[in-house]
Formats: sequence, C-alpha cells, structure tokens
Amino acid sequence: MRFALLSLALLAAPAAAQDDGPIVVTGYSELEQQIKSFVGALTPASPRGQIARFETAVCPGVFGIPEAQRAAVRERLRAVAKGIGLDVAKPDCTPNLLVMVAADKNAFVKALGKDHNYMFGDRTPAQVRKILAEPGPATAWQIQTMVNGDGRIVANEGDMPVNRTTRNPSRITAAARPAFLAAAVVIDGAALDGLTTTQLADYAAMRALARIDPARIDAAAPSTILRILDAASDSEVPVTLTQWDFAFLKGLYSSPDNLYAPSQRSEIERTMNEEFDRAGSEGAPPRDKSPG
Repeated sequence: MRFALLSLALLAAPAAAQDDGPIVVTGYSELEQQIKSFVGALTPASPRGQIARFETAVCPGVFGIPEAQRAAVRERLRAVAKGIGLDVAKPDCTPNLLVMVAADKNAFVKALGKDHNYMFGDRTPAQVRKILAEPGPATAWQIQTMVNGDGRIVANEGDMPVNRTTRNPSRITAAARPAFLAAAVVIDGAALDGLTTTQLADYAAMRALARIDPARIDAAAPSTILRILDAASDSEVPVTLTQWDFAFLKGLYSSPDNLYAPSQRSEIERTMNEEFDRAGSEGAPPRDKSPG
C-alpha cells in the first residue's frame, strides 16, 4: 500500500526540469562490487592457494548447553548443511563439526591444547597460540588434509606425500586441494545472552563450514550473521543466516573441484548473483532468507 501511494504521488507530481543527459544504471554494478568485496573478505587465500571446504558428510556435535538446546542447534546445523548441498551423516555419527559453549573461551581452548591437543590436528604450538589470540567472544578452526583430483586423501610414503591419480596434469586446475576433516567453534557463553539456538547454529555454520575471519568484514558490508556476537546490546541483528550468508555458503559448496582461489571466488560470486536473481532482487540485495 505504501509503495502504491508513493507511485501515485510521483505520477501526480509536476514534471521536473528536463535533463537530456544519458541515463546511467548503476544498481547492478554496485551489487556486483558488493558481492566481490563480501566474497573477498570471507576467503583469505593466495592467488595460487585454494579455499578449503568439507568434502565428506558433516556430523554436528554441540556441547556446553542444555540437551534440548543442543538438539535444536544440531538439527539447525544439519538443515543448513543440506540446504547448501552438503551431505549429512546419520544421527548416530561421530561428530566432525563441533560447537562448544564455554564459560571462558580462552581458558577452555588452553585446556584443549593441554589435555586434548589432537583437537588441533597437526598445528604447531605457535599456531594454537594464534587461535587463542583471536579477539572477541568466539574462535574457530578446521583440521584439514590434502586430497587429489579424484578426491582421495594424498597419503605419505615415508616423509613425502605421494599423489596417485588417473587425472591428466593441468596448469588451470590443481593436482591436489585442501579439504576439511573436522571443524571446531568455541563461543563464550556470556556472548549468547538473548540469542536463539537458530542464531547460535547459523553463526557456527558460517565459522565451521568456511575458514572465515569476521574481523576482515568491513563495517559497510551487507548484513551477516557473523556480526551477532559483537553487536551492541541495543542494536538489531539478523535472526538467521542472511541471504548474503546463505548464498556465499551455497556458492562455496557448489563451485567445481580443483580450482585455484581466484577461480573459486569467481564461481562463488556467480552463484551469489544467481541466487539474488532467483530471489527477484532485480539488482538489489533481497531480504534475509532462512535456508529452510
């Protein structure tokens, strides 16, 4: 109704002074630039590097909150994973996507490093300290391996990795690529005050399913669930994954295998544009959308 009244008012308004200059359409190019900036901030990798992702079925595990809430977060994580095209393991699986809520994030991660250092894979003590040093109420990391062009793990023979594959070598695509074996997200419980299990699950999904540093996101960037933990108590925050978040994850997990980072980013950007077009945005970012 408000839009209709505005349209009538514009039609009834006196004609403005004529301007014979060319009409310049900027909306779509601005959207494309926003997408490029958003993807660039969420995908730190060198030009000859690659953006890792899960290539096996994910199995969420949640710890540190009551069982009813744990179940809700697990189911939401499973729904998000399915929504972006990931395989999800059966309910009795061994968790490889861990969400841990702690009274003290830093103390908890230190304890993991002391008593359960296998949780950090083959990271060195200096790399573990870098995880500890992440500012804010949350930290996340992934354990990864290398798989060859056929998707099989590149095994070591002696001290050297040996890539046994039937694929022909190429300068365009990589002979091997990094893949996540597991991911962990640790969140300070005090930061969750007032948030829902959906918001917790969706934040964890972004941090676990992609190697993201929220500090890289510009303040002027589009709406994202990644801001919910650091937002002021009186500010509005997304109640779920935003369309930007969901389109990014979908682009990451639908892009072809074995690409280098620049080509991966291009594929993610293309998918995001398609998602926005499908939502009927007509060149403007659509409304927030749950992966449902």
